[in-house]
Amino acid sequence: MTRTIIIDTVDHGPVELVEPGWCVGHGTELGNLVFRSEITHNSVRVKAGATTEMYGWLPMMHARISWAPFVEQVPVVSVVLDVEGDFPAEDVPHVMQGLADVIRRLDMVATEAIRLRGEIR
Repeated sequence: MTRTIIIDTVDHGPVELVEPGWCVGHGTELGNLVFRSEITHNSVRVKAGATTEMYGWLPMMHARISWAPFVEQVPVVSVVLDVEGDFPAEDVPHVMQGLADVIRRLDMVATEAIRLRGEIR
């Protein structure tokens, strides 16, 4: 589902744009003055990690589809990767499984971003 929204910008005044159905909203932009180039559609965050004996849940990645329609021609995949620690040898298989999950989920997000290109053009 798409809807039309209006965002007040510093450099272009009120900007009307169609918000794609995958966008989670513009809470930080609506009601605040932003530059038109800062308007960004963001999807939900996809997370991946591992459960280890030493650290419990170990977040390793979060990613989302992001598109600044006045800057980027197509959606991009915004990725944050982070895993660091000294692990007991028994935890390494859990970390490896978490990394495999990171690969699967990033592939899923990238595939969806490529699919969305067809809806934008």
